Amino acid sequence: MSEQTKPDKTYCDWNMQMWLGQQSYERGLYSVAQQKFHKALRDLESLHINDERLAMTLNNLALCYCAQGKHKDSDPLYQRALSIDQSSGKSGRLNLAEDFSNIATHYRKQGLSSQAEPLYQKALQIWQEELGDSSAEVAGCLNNLGVLYCEQHKCHEAIDLYKRALSIKGSIYGSKSKEYAASLVNLAAAYCSLNRCDEADPLFEEGIRTLEYTVDPVHEELLDALESYVVHLEKVGKSEQAMAIQHNVEKFRARRK
Repeated sequence: MSEQTKPDKTYCDWNMQMWLGQQSYERGLYSVAQQKFHKALRDLESLHINDERLAMTLNNLALCYCAQGKHKDSDPLYQRALSIDQSSGKSGRLNLAEDFSNIATHYRKQGLSSQAEPLYQKALQIWQEELGDSSAEVAGCLNNLGVLYCEQHKCHEAIDLYKRALSIKGSIYGSKSKEYAASLVNLAAAYCSLNRCDEADPLFEEGIRTLEYTVDPVHEELLDALESYVVHLEKVGKSEQAMAIQHNVEKFRARRK
């Protein structure tokens, strides 16, 4: 193989690893996705590429670490990606919004809510200015803010955010999508926290039923939804059903490991 074609092959390999990593990540196979994105990162670094492609690769790898609770590993990757996107000017505003949102979630998962909220708000503002009020990105950010507020015991403020997110997601993905179902479960959990259990019950059932059809049984999103449902069932006195579901959750979490 000539020297001239080696970069082309390496770049093709990067594309393939990014695709494989994304497929694994969407299935909740975070350790597999991590391996693919790490290989993609090495490919780009060997080509000395330092633009938005590198930032995207760094972000994806950081997301995998973050999903596995490896926050110390994800932090420098997020910061490198942010530095690249900040230097790209106005043309990189959408990438910058994604950076803010990802880092906000990274902080939220570590319990650093005071650092997370302003970053979510920055991301939301950029997406609203660039894409309007009804984009998938805006819906995702509204949902994430809702999660943050509920974790701060402000579920009454989260409910409106979840409803706005559901309205947008329903129009984009449909009411039978995993995106819609995830926010539906979050809304149900918010109602449960406020002891509005009658309103929560049908939302849990619909959301979890949809997730069971649309994601793998070991997907973290489904397992988290089931654990929220367990809390609800315990609260309404359905302890046996709660125990059975919790047993299945633990079994699937063990399978993931």
